Amino acid sequence: MRKKFLICIIPIVLIIGIIVIVMSNNKKKYQYEVEKLETINYFLFEENNKYGVIDREGNIIVEPSYDIIEIPNPSKDLFICKSNYDASKKEYSVQVFNKDKQQLLYQYYIVEAIELNNVDDNGFYEKSVLKYKSNGLYGLIDLSGKKVTKAEYESIDGFEFNEGLMLVKKSGKYGIINMNGAVVVKPKYDEIYSDKYYDENNGYKKSGYIVGVKTDNGMRYGYIDSDRKMLLKNEYNDIYRIEEKKDSTYLVAFKDGRAGIYNKKKNIIKHEYEDIEYNAQNDLLMVQKAAKQGVARFDGSIIVPMEYDNILFAGNYINAKKEDFVDIYDKNGNKEQSEQYTSKQDFNDGKYSIISTKDDEFKIIVDSSKVIEDNYSYIQYLFDKYFIVQKNGKFGVIDDNGEEVIACKYEVIQPTLDFNIIQLLSKDGKIEILNKNFDTIVDSSKLTISMYTGYLKVIKNDQEVYIDKNGKVVNYSDVESKNNLYPETIKDYHIVDYGYGCPYYIKQK
Repeated sequence: MRKKFLICIIPIVLIIGIIVIVMSNNKKKYQYEVEKLETINYFLFEENNKYGVIDREGNIIVEPSYDIIEIPNPSKDLFICKSNYDASKKEYSVQVFNKDKQQLLYQYYIVEAIELNNVDDNGFYEKSVLKYKSNGLYGLIDLSGKKVTKAEYESIDGFEFNEGLMLVKKSGKYGIINMNGAVVVKPKYDEIYSDKYYDENNGYKKSGYIVGVKTDNGMRYGYIDSDRKMLLKNEYNDIYRIEEKKDSTYLVAFKDGRAGIYNKKKNIIKHEYEDIEYNAQNDLLMVQKAAKQGVARFDGSIIVPMEYDNILFAGNYINAKKEDFVDIYDKNGNKEQSEQYTSKQDFNDGKYSIISTKDDEFKIIVDSSKVIEDNYSYIQYLFDKYFIVQKNGKFGVIDDNGEEVIACKYEVIQPTLDFNIIQLLSKDGKIEILNKNFDTIVDSSKLTISMYTGYLKVIKNDQEVYIDKNGKVVNYSDVESKNNLYPETIKDYHIVDYGYGCPYYIKQK
């Protein structure tokens, strides 16, 4: 009996082991890491309207004799060189070389890099895989030439926002595969879009897919999450994700022209509204029915009645307009008693409020009590205790006591996004750049300002000045930025354009 039992149990254990191994291998196919460029060794350069490749020292690696050159991974020496375009076939003649001018991947009829689609990265192409063509169809190979997929797709393109994912077309339908060749979304849809979900830890990796199929009544959309689960079937006129909600997958879906909200598969707000808009600061919803607007929570309760012509969120306040009157509510739906102002918006954790009056003038309330009442025609919170104000058509800066820090004499005053600096424009065209302490960094009637990741590049009288995010003048070599991967000049060449990804260079005259 024991021998018979062992004979029976061994095949079962083997089968279970095989299943576990297969499942483990399948799971690995869905896991991938996108390579980050630490160094860039090779660059395009242009000469006489033809392209070549140079290294960081300016040595010519590929002569400038090609119409197009693709460098999929500029840290590696693989160059896809295209020339002699055949209009009838809509194809170039393609050769692939390494730095020693040896031909690579010659076993494939056509090899191409895969352009990234709306990916914020220091490269232009997928860095680990290429597409090849065989018998009119495309497949994936890695940079060594190893096949990742068969040639079975009518097209392969980068999928929006996600390096490592490709949009493929098969039998006239679209799907998604990853850089390992794993099918993420089966190719059976007429449209596929990213839901654009982003978080700091994962980037767009946790974003899902809005998938559309054509019906006799038009396109109908469904939703597949990042774990490849179908949350909503293809029965909606439109779907979009509330990107700011990070705790779960919240979807606004329109069915028969009416909007509702789903938390994953669960319908938490019924399809009874003409429109729904999310306000992230207060975690509230503007809802519209019969052309009237109100405010709701995610449990469906209405905290501002559906009787207003327009709802505007201003900080922690809700400005609800009805005909010529504006009612102001706090974020809990409590109605403010004051009738002296028509809008209110909080700043600096509620320490300051900017209000507008019925006379179209602006005032500042400090700590819910002190009012700065100089009746400005415009006020914008700047930082700390400072405000940009407009008076008699001119701009200046005041503090929270109403004292002028910068006199109201400028045509324009504006902060620079993500930088602790302020730009001033005088009537005579002079531009001044100030730091957070209101000290002048640069001033001139002729300034060219370019914004890069981590710093500003200011050109004054052909001299370059670099300013970091703290408003400090620094040397270019000291700026920690991805643009440091690109030398400003290489021997006899200089940058023509950063473009989207790597720059290319042109020979200096």
